[in-house]
Amino acid sequence: MAWFSLDRASTVSVLLELAEARHLALVKGTERILMAWPFSAIATPFVVETHGHRYFANCSWDAIAFHAMLGEDVHVESRCHQCAAAISIELVHSRAISVAPSSTIVYLALRPSQWWEDIITTCSNTMVFFCSPEHRDVSNLCAPAEQAASITPDQAHRLGVPLYRHRLKIDYQRPGRDDLNAHFASLGLTGPYWQI
Repeated sequence: MAWFSLDRASTVSVLLELAEARHLALVKGTERILMAWPFSAIATPFVVETHGHRYFANCSWDAIAFHAMLGEDVHVESRCHQCAAAISIELVHSRAISVAPSSTIVYLALRPSQWWEDIITTCSNTMVFFCSPEHRDVSNLCAPAEQAASITPDQAHRLGVPLYRHRLKIDYQRPGRDDLNAHFASLGLTGPYWQI
């Protein structure tokens, strides 16, 4: 409100437009920002550190997306969704140079076409890290293979580049469905799961 000299009604209108355009999510029933991808306004188990700054991400996918968005080296700290073991990922020059444990996966328990049905639940509960596929398989979050995806941190980074590379620019435009489908296919991710 202060930065753009807007009154409260105008500010609420802008926030609702941004939420409708999928640039942010509001706390349900309020006019407060909860998520401004990949940033979370609340503490989460997805912590990102870069150049002395510490941020909370909304999910495993968003934690890795900080690297594409900032264009800087990032360190991700999180926990295995099943056993709470520490997970650490270093992203430098568009790749994960260190992943501990090395078997760590990014798990997406819903199809991309379902993410926006309830994006708050999607981010907070269905996009997580597992320290291994075995921990995924014994988790109560594990979905049938055709309804979920397990990807490496490197794959998650490459997937997120078109969505996050220009995210901080004032004229940012979210890529369209056709652009995203083409991007997924260019990475070899095809089939019903990856169609949005």
